Amino acid sequence: MDDSRPADGPRRIKSVQTASEILAAIQRRPDPTFSDVCDELDASKGTVHTYLATLEEEGFVAKVDGRYRLGLRLVTMGETVRNETPLYRAGQVEVDKLAETTSEYVHLTVVSRGKEVTIYESRGDNAVATDYHLRMREAPQYLHCTATGKAMLGHFDDDRVRDIIDDQGLVEQTDNTISDSDRLFDELERIRERGYAVNDEEELRGMRSIGAPIRGVDGDVCGAVSVTAPTSRLSGDRFRSEIPELVMQAANIIEVNLETTTFDPSR
Repeated sequence: MDDSRPADGPRRIKSVQTASEILAAIQRRPDPTFSDVCDELDASKGTVHTYLATLEEEGFVAKVDGRYRLGLRLVTMGETVRNETPLYRAGQVEVDKLAETTSEYVHLTVVSRGKEVTIYESRGDNAVATDYHLRMREAPQYLHCTATGKAMLGHFDDDRVRDIIDDQGLVEQTDNTISDSDRLFDELERIRERGYAVNDEEELRGMRSIGAPIRGVDGDVCGAVSVTAPTSRLSGDRFRSEIPELVMQAANIIEVNLETTTFDPSR
C-alpha cells in the first residue's frame, strides 16, 4: 500500500490522493488532453496513463476523441450525496417557493472544506445569468464575497473564521469585495445583529444577493439560503427590507422542517 504519515495527521493513501488530483484536474480544464492532465500533476506520464485508464474503466472518467471529461458515474454518486443531506430534504420545497415568489435565483448552500457548495438552486421566471450560476454549481465558491457565505461566517466562532481566512485568503472578486480581515469581522458583526447578509456586487458586478443562515437541530449553522438578482431589480425597499424578510422567513421554515423531520416525541 502506497501510504504516508504526515506530521499533522493520520496516514494517507497516496494513490487515492493522486486519483483525486486527476479528477480535479479534469474538472478544472474543458475537455483536457492527456498532455494537459500530465501538466497538472507531479507524476510520470506512465503513472498518469495508468490512473486514467483505471478511472475510465471504473466510470469516473470518460475519454472522447482523445480528450477527457468526468464520467457519468459521478452524477449518480452526487445525487446520492445530495438526497441524503437533511438540509436538502428540508429546504427543497421552500427554495422553490421563494424562487416563485421573488421570480429570481434562489440558492441553498453549505460549507465544505472552507468554501461554499450549492446543494440546490431554483430559477424564478425573471432570473438572469444562468450560465454563471451553472458554473457556480460546478466549483466551490469563496465565503467572504457571497451572501450565503457571509451569512454562515457570521455565525461561526472567530477562530473558525480566521482559519478559513488563513486557508482560503480574501480573494478580491470585484472592487466591492471585502479583502481586509478587520473589515470582514466588522461586517460579520452587522450580519449577526440584523439576521441576514448582503452581497452588494462583491462577487459579480451588477448582481446583488441577500442571504440568511440556517441552524440545524443542534443549534449550529448548517447552511444558508439566498436570493440573487440584478442591482436594477434588487434595490430600494426591495433590497433593504422586502427580500431580506422573505429570505429570513424561508430560512426559519427550513429550520422548522429540519427540527420536525428529526423530532422524537418520546424525548
